[in-house]
Amino acid sequence: MWKFWRRKQKGWSALKLTSDGICYAHVERRQGGKQLVTAWTCEKLDMQSDHALKAFASAHRLAVQHCVALMDRNEYQVFQVDALTVPRQELKQAIRWSIKDMLDYPVANATVDVLDIPHDTSNPARPRFMLAVAARNENIRKRIECLIERSQVDLEAIDIPELAQRNIAALLEQEGRGLAMLSFNQEGGLLTFTGGGELYHARQIDVTADMLQASDPERRAHVHERVALDLQRSLDNFERQFPYVTISQLMLAPFAMREEFHEYLRSYLYLQVGKFELTDVFDLAEVPALQEVAVQSSAFQVLGAALREGMA
Repeated sequence: MWKFWRRKQKGWSALKLTSDGICYAHVERRQGGKQLVTAWTCEKLDMQSDHALKAFASAHRLAVQHCVALMDRNEYQVFQVDALTVPRQELKQAIRWSIKDMLDYPVANATVDVLDIPHDTSNPARPRFMLAVAARNENIRKRIECLIERSQVDLEAIDIPELAQRNIAALLEQEGRGLAMLSFNQEGGLLTFTGGGELYHARQIDVTADMLQASDPERRAHVHERVALDLQRSLDNFERQFPYVTISQLMLAPFAMREEFHEYLRSYLYLQVGKFELTDVFDLAEVPALQEVAVQSSAFQVLGAALREGMA
């Protein structure tokens, strides 16, 4: 009968669980300007302590914010599948059956979602695709238990790094052109292909930021070559599958020793290779800690997740 409503803070808060704590960012979207980052922290916590979790949520006022949790790269899988011609309300169930043999666990134990890939409107006969995302129920449950039940966070969504990176890429795209973006952190590399703010394709690369910073020049050169070969194959494959999307350039997200890798890729790839700074996209005046490149690399996907659309 009685309904109480608390106005939530503008923007979104993104949370990433780590082995020993939580990383958190809050971003307010702006139209026609840089996106305002109002908070960033990566704190060590006793993740077994309800008191510590509630204290973190209270300190950052997470009960009155729109919150999204970011999954780790090894907690889900993304499959490109043929688009299915079934009613929308039946799509997820149909996708579940189409990917059941691709999973190494029973599909009954999976949470599945579907992402549309824009099709070629000038050629209706061209094959159409979708992206299916599957995660073990236990990985979804872990975040619900930790953030909602134990921390009393008002969690509204769970997202994946591919979509977080898509959110940032969308702010750097040229109108009518696609964009390839490559980022690295301590978990590995992520290559995304976007256009018109939509994700077309993504590929995880098993090279970490630390590997690109190896002290031995020969080791770094080997890693550079390995990544470049992977990039070239991915670019060629994307062109074959999506010839109607013209990729304007490959953009490198911030990470330590990026300059050397950037110069190598410029000499190796036929595609224009650029780079950008977080300050090209975000207003970081309120979070001086993000001025450090090493911090930017680890914060990149969390910031992208906090660019989620759909603020109430």
